[in-house]
Amino acid sequence: MLKILFGKYEYASNDSSVQDELSILASACYLTIDQFNSSGQGDLDELIVYGIKNIPSQVSEIGFPASGRNHRSFTHRGWNFDYSGEMKPKWPIRQNILRNSVGAVFNFNGNDEQKEAFCELLYYIHILGDHEDDTSYRVSNGLKIDVGGRHDKEDIIHKLLNLLPILFPDQTNTHKYRTLTTKLHSINSKLDKLVNSVGGINTDEKFAERQVLVAKAIEILSLYLPEMLKKEPFFNEVFYREV
Repeated sequence: MLKILFGKYEYASNDSSVQDELSILASACYLTIDQFNSSGQGDLDELIVYGIKNIPSQVSEIGFPASGRNHRSFTHRGWNFDYSGEMKPKWPIRQNILRNSVGAVFNFNGNDEQKEAFCELLYYIHILGDHEDDTSYRVSNGLKIDVGGRHDKEDIIHKLLNLLPILFPDQTNTHKYRTLTTKLHSINSKLDKLVNSVGGINTDEKFAERQVLVAKAIEILSLYLPEMLKKEPFFNEVFYREV
């Protein structure tokens, strides 16, 4: 999250004034995406103490039985995926944990679409990181939304391309925006050839190619998004107060 939002893995380690906000975003992402069983009560308590409104008081309200090997199938398949079973009523609650936390940290001046786009960005950043951590096409650690290359556009790159004009409404004609979207389209085209090849990603060679493209997507986002976010008032006012 820090790498893509700020271009580095640490942000202002000597600036205590924003550490609370960074911690809130991290805890909210964890509760929304990675929490399962009875974990995360400390993170939820942190949000409550910070003043986040209209969220559960106990993780039992959002928890579900799972393990580290399968929990992703319940929450990692897309921000607007139609989850079923026990997650169906709990996913909107988990989404609101992130929405309300983001709304408390930032001031979007009534632009709920931009707030929603930023929540989606945080969500897909997390899933990209999970893809980066994959070690083999043979290892199954739960279902998650693909990175790119899908003809039905149900993948992270297409989701990002859809949210970018909402997140950056006044930057769509800038060189940075056009370059970012062009590079994402290029990565998607290369993933298309892999994902839709005979057998899909079913060899070590194809998997290695995929991982290079995942790393490239993360690198491109971390190269362009920090400067673009810096120009958005909601983000600038919190993290670049003296700029």
